[in-house]
Formats: sequence, C-alpha cells, structure tokens
Amino acid sequence: MTRIPTLTLATILFVCCILASGQTPKQVAKDGLSFDYPEGWMLTDDSNSDAQQFTLSRSNTDVQIRLFVHKGRIAPEKFPDAKKAFIDPYVAATLKQFVQMGAKPEQSPETSEIGGVAAEGVAIKASLGGEAGAAKIYWALVGRRVAVLTIFGPDQQTKQHAGAWDLVRGSVKVEDPKAAPAASPKASP
Repeated sequence: MTRIPTLTLATILFVCCILASGQTPKQVAKDGLSFDYPEGWMLTDDSNSDAQQFTLSRSNTDVQIRLFVHKGRIAPEKFPDAKKAFIDPYVAATLKQFVQMGAKPEQSPETSEIGGVAAEGVAIKASLGGEAGAAKIYWALVGRRVAVLTIFGPDQQTKQHAGAWDLVRGSVKVEDPKAAPAASPKASP
C-alpha cells in the first residue's frame, strides 16, 4: 500500500473543501494595491486622491471590514509620524463613536499581520444593547505605504466571519512602482 505524505493529504483535503464550497475569492487590484475577499461580500470603494479606502459588508451580518492604504510612500523611520497624523486620530474617533452610542469602551493593545507584515493594533471592546462587540484596528507599513485594517462587529458574528477577515488580512499586497530606467549618457560622435 502506498502511503500519501501527511502534508500532501492535508493539501488535497483543503483544496477539496474549497472546491466543494464552490466559492472562489474575488480580487481587487488597483493602483499597486491588491487583496482578496470572499464571494457574497459587497465592496464599497471610497478612495480619493490621498488614500485607497474599501469597506466590505454583507447583508446578513453587522460585521464590516475596512481597508485604508495611504497613497504616499514613506520610509520606515517616518512611520511613527504617520501614526500620529492619521492612525491615532482614527482610533480616538472610533472610541468617541462608541461613547456616543452609549457604550463604555475598553481599549487594549493587540498584534496581527497585514499581508504577512507584523502589525500593531488595538481592540476597542464594548457592549451595545447587551451584545458584546469590538472594533479591532491594525496598522503596518506595507510596501512603503501605511495600511490600516479594521474589523467591526458583534463578537459572535465576527467569529463566524473569521475566514473572510483572514482572507482579506492575509492577501493585502502593495507594490512599489517600478523605478524608471536611468537615462544612459549619449556618446558624442
């Protein structure tokens, strides 16, 4: 009897599960940014001249996934300045929104990855109408661009849609523009 290596068997089972589900991820590829998301999710593009902004939502859930990628490229040593300029105010505005909704949010640090890059983050947890939920916000420098990824929603629904979150979070790619070839000096005749 021929034995199939475990890794190969696991790979075969994974592929079979994907094929059986009949769902092929959709992909966004625009201006050097790309990411995948599952079928059945509605994509809203609110990009502007400064940033690419996408929101994913689904009709049967209160979960939302948001991706913000600033169009400017920065050096790693400038990342703390970018965090102060627009990540910290975004986190503060999210906290304020929970308070305005009547919740008493609690904030705690978290870590994750965005497109394979280590990401710092924060979880803002609160109870609204007796239902526990959170906004989890993560940020990283991906391809020399600041990327901020957020998942909002009730805890139970967020757990149900963890696969969608992981697909988006894991597939984010930012490509640097190709450097223009250097002009070659012309030889004089």
